[in-house]
Amino acid sequence: MIGTKVKNNGSSAGILAQVATRAQVSQGTVSRVFNNSELIPPKTRVRVLSAARELGFRPRVGVRNKQIALVTEPPQNTVMGGYVNTLTQYICFALSRCNAGVTMITEDRISALAESWFDGVIGIAWQEETIELLKELNLPVVWFCDDQAGRFHTVYSDACETGRFVGNYLIGKGHRKIAVIHQVDYTGCNRLAGVRQAMREAGIDPERMLLDLTDAGSLHLAVKQLIDAGCTAVWVPGEDMNAIKVGWLIQELAGKRIPEDISLLGSENPGISEFQRPALSTVAAPLREMAELAVEIVMKDEHAVLQKIEMPVRLIERNSVANLE
Repeated sequence: MIGTKVKNNGSSAGILAQVATRAQVSQGTVSRVFNNSELIPPKTRVRVLSAARELGFRPRVGVRNKQIALVTEPPQNTVMGGYVNTLTQYICFALSRCNAGVTMITEDRISALAESWFDGVIGIAWQEETIELLKELNLPVVWFCDDQAGRFHTVYSDACETGRFVGNYLIGKGHRKIAVIHQVDYTGCNRLAGVRQAMREAGIDPERMLLDLTDAGSLHLAVKQLIDAGCTAVWVPGEDMNAIKVGWLIQELAGKRIPEDISLLGSENPGISEFQRPALSTVAAPLREMAELAVEIVMKDEHAVLQKIEMPVRLIERNSVANLE
């Protein structure tokens, strides 16, 4: 049998007929699309697959491996050893252990997602166009940020709690004037809010003592501003190399010492952070565990009841944060 309906068991002919009627093509065309024939034009393939999803059909998994789409940002935006790169590797490894096929689709060619058949999607992406397309698919989708918790399964680290954790750590080290160079998105703003909350809880006025900087502009200017403001510590969260760039600017251009003059805390880039000078103290998300959970969820093929799983971060303390107490 070529296909199956999620809720009702229908005959192969009945399935083909329903999909063909909805897509306004012949049953033979539907059959060829389901069997990945290269003879079908892309627009026709999209129309047939869309009709099948709308009707709740999918090719029978019993005669093939599950096919999972891994949606991620374009390679020019990723960093070797960074969040996206590391998480991608863990996801691919976990899928291979399940004998599942994986197709990587970058956000700059997201339309390809509708041109092939997939049993589920794992998304490490942020663009609104990507989110809107995924919302239209009748598929289990796992996301790594809780901003889409009402739409997709989510495996995430709470950004606000992470910021609060960092704020408490730096305050515990005696820092009062703190800068945060954050991303201008949902996660970045919530991280900043968490630091602000920690400062209030410690009796420190964040309006005077917290310097809010973003990575949308020049990092050179951000470093100058935090030095001029007399900050003793700066946290550079995010999933790229910004913390390492900031460290270089502080030491090489501004002539300041880390951590003697300014303490620096970043996000973990495995295989990179520990080899900085000084070795960079970081906040690390449990990426391997998050990847394995995402694969476990998407392989269950369940999207009626959404799962929301929070994963705590941990501190990797090295040599870039001074104790002022």
